[in-house]
Amino acid sequence: MDQAELIRELHELAAQMTRTPLPPVTDQELAEVSLVERYGFSSLDALEYLLVLEERFDVVFEDEELTEETLFNIDGLAEYILAQKTGEPSAAPPVR
Repeated sequence: MDQAELIRELHELAAQMTRTPLPPVTDQELAEVSLVERYGFSSLDALEYLLVLEERFDVVFEDEELTEETLFNIDGLAEYILAQKTGEPSAAPPVR
């Protein structure tokens, strides 16, 4: 799975968690829109979403790597998941 396919799937999973139907994501919005802006996710929603992603993609979101970038940005999530799947270190800096 490449990053574009993963981003599209991340949007589909996020859309399933919303209570209000939304129009499909445009190609321009795919990597640019945050979970908060697009889906109205609160911090709690984002954490629930991460649990869904951990199960779906068999990855683990380490506490020290849960930054705003990995919590609310689809592109950051995709990079994190792909790094986990390939065994590479995450691009997201640890929280200090």
